[in-house]
Amino acid sequence: MNMHARIELFGGPEDGREITLPVSAEGEPLSPLPVPAPRDSGEDEGVAWYERDHHRGRGMWIYRYANSRSPRQSELP
Repeated sequence: MNMHARIELFGGPEDGREITLPVSAEGEPLSPLPVPAPRDSGEDEGVAWYERDHHRGRGMWIYRYANSRSPRQSELP
């Protein structure tokens, strides 16, 4: 059993980026997925949130951009 999934991000600041993540016991990756702004971006963008959209097969999952929040906002109740 494959314990990792390939993720392709659509929309938002990370459009087109591919990453690999561990999967849950059910065989699915985390959703929603927080993606931090790249360190070398020079901007304080916070976190971009992506939600699992569909499974394309062969371990590839498609995630769509949901919204963006700063780390401080995501910590509020």
